Amino acid sequence: MVCTDVESTSSSSSRSSRKCNCGVSLVLVKSWTTDNPGRRFFTCKFYNPSTQYRGCQYFKWFDEEQCQWQKDVINQLLLDKKLLKCESEMMKVENEHLIEQKRIMSEEIEMLNLKLKHGEKQMELPSNCSNEGHFTLATMFKVGFVLVVVVVLVKLFGRSI
Repeated sequence: MVCTDVESTSSSSSRSSRKCNCGVSLVLVKSWTTDNPGRRFFTCKFYNPSTQYRGCQYFKWFDEEQCQWQKDVINQLLLDKKLLKCESEMMKVENEHLIEQKRIMSEEIEMLNLKLKHGEKQMELPSNCSNEGHFTLATMFKVGFVLVVVVVLVKLFGRSI
């Protein structure tokens, strides 16, 4: 990444009077290279940072050169910013995935509840079998367990009698 920020030179009359080799007013651009992060320079209006086309090749630094520690701090901050942006994007994707999983789980729970209700209706017995007229699955298991215990006890005590 070379340069992306272009500042207007028309706000200052001394800047606007400066012309490049093409005869047009200069533009003030910010460099984002590792060697000159955030440093501004004047260049031809036809300079295109994405294609590296430099127009008439005019170039002059606007800012003084930075100390090495300034470059290191700015570059580290830029790297941290990129990492945070990547982490944020990954968290957004993970959040969307979790939301989708929650939706799927909710649908599965609703489906299981419907199956449970349908299964209880199929297990209904005549109204004279209970005081409410219906056996639930739990009631049927309890009755079955009691019957098994009774049969086992009858066999055990029936032999000894």
